[in-house]
Amino acid sequence: MEYQPNLKNIIGSGGVVVNVEPGSTAAALGLRVGDVVVAVNGRPMRDVIDYRYAMADERVTVDILRGEQRLSFAIDKDVDDDLGLEFAEPLWDRLRTCNNKCPFCFLTQMPKGFRKTLYLKDDDYRLSFLYGNFVTLTNLTEADWERIREQRLTPLYVSVHATDPYLRSVLLGKPDAGDVLADIRRLGEMGIEVHTQFVVCPGLNDGEVLRRSVEELAALYPVVRSIAAVPVGLTKYRFNGKAPQSIKAAIQVHEAPEWIDTNWERQPLWDEQIALHPARPELGFCARSGDTIITDIPLRTFRPDEAAQVIDLLEPYQQRFRRELGYGLVYPSDEFYLLAGREVPPAEVYEGCDQIENGVGMVRQFLDQWSVARHRLPPRLRAPRRVIVVTGHLAAPVLRPVVERLRRIAGLHAELLVVRNDFFGEMVTVAGLLTAGDVIAQLAPLGAADLVILPRVMFDYRGERTIDDRTPEQIAAALGSPVAMAREPGELVRLIRALAKLTPVGVQPATAGAAAC
Repeated sequence: MEYQPNLKNIIGSGGVVVNVEPGSTAAALGLRVGDVVVAVNGRPMRDVIDYRYAMADERVTVDILRGEQRLSFAIDKDVDDDLGLEFAEPLWDRLRTCNNKCPFCFLTQMPKGFRKTLYLKDDDYRLSFLYGNFVTLTNLTEADWERIREQRLTPLYVSVHATDPYLRSVLLGKPDAGDVLADIRRLGEMGIEVHTQFVVCPGLNDGEVLRRSVEELAALYPVVRSIAAVPVGLTKYRFNGKAPQSIKAAIQVHEAPEWIDTNWERQPLWDEQIALHPARPELGFCARSGDTIITDIPLRTFRPDEAAQVIDLLEPYQQRFRRELGYGLVYPSDEFYLLAGREVPPAEVYEGCDQIENGVGMVRQFLDQWSVARHRLPPRLRAPRRVIVVTGHLAAPVLRPVVERLRRIAGLHAELLVVRNDFFGEMVTVAGLLTAGDVIAQLAPLGAADLVILPRVMFDYRGERTIDDRTPEQIAAALGSPVAMAREPGELVRLIRALAKLTPVGVQPATAGAAAC
């Protein structure tokens, strides 16, 4: 899950200190938890990037607020000394919000009632630099461009979706989205590298559109360092329960009063702007005879055969770039391979790609790590134990051989629970969108276990809450079973080895600590 800041910790006037490293320069100066760093060398600090940039000097003056008192510290330090401070959030002024209306935006595919941060449309280039969040570049000001150049914020992760300006405007729900190729060239002139992605929608930006987009982005190498294609994901709430079928209808969901938040930048309605950006029927973007605007195309998910077609289109490019550049450059996400029922490529295919958090090469990494980690499994347990491994439908073929191997451990009764996503709809099969409610409802009838292993990706960035706002402790209490989270095979093996030694594992229903592995 992409990093999501806690807006309560963004105070608009400095960074709140949450930890002072023992023995650090800050500790020696007497800085405390709760202090607010507001300026360095007289320059206001907007975020942790400003702070790190300022800390590159050997002599700094740090201004802090401690309650109502303003304090100043003049410090002589080593260039690489960051003083030993940890901050509540990386952003200190405000979160840059999104001014697009993407038809596949996940926020318009959720019901009401979740915590506010899940409905916040962030599109902040600073989070792209710090955490690899994908941004669109459509909300950058000239001051933002200058800051990217000055502080050399590289690499950035950019959602392209299509290189054709008109088609990209449809995919962003923003007729004045601009020319993304020109934006990427501008970044390249600043020395900024870019990782790119397409969210691919069948019948819209796949096929020849995808081919053209890949070729035009590849022409910008070495500024463009990777190109990933991920399939569109839709939930049963995707059109606010009204079930319209077109791209245009999905764009207009953003324009409904219930989806306009005060933190969002209000944009002109699609119908008001589209007249200024006429359709392009000469490009062949028509769903039926007589259509002139491609927004009439239905918004839907990929069929297995269509997922295979995307792989077949992209893999020849990958092979070509490997010959020409030394690495593949363009990559279908793991989800395409799983949807198509295809084996994921070997590890060498993903060398040079930096999009594992975007689901590119994650399955291969898991399989290769499992082939090593499984040899550290114990042959037997000292006492019988029951373990349930939880996942979503998409990853079930990957986890089944793992659970079958666990069953060969004497004394271990291992089960795989493939959870059906009733909350978002059965078409949602990724483990990252499993809710605690669905897990509890489908796991509770199976009875208590000695350990329930949940996928780490169903929790937020910090591993504290599920998308429906449940903690690991609450899940454990509801199930009457200890729970733990695992993401990598090594974590799974450590949990099993701990069971073999009869040491406490996971989160007990009555305890307070999350079992983040």
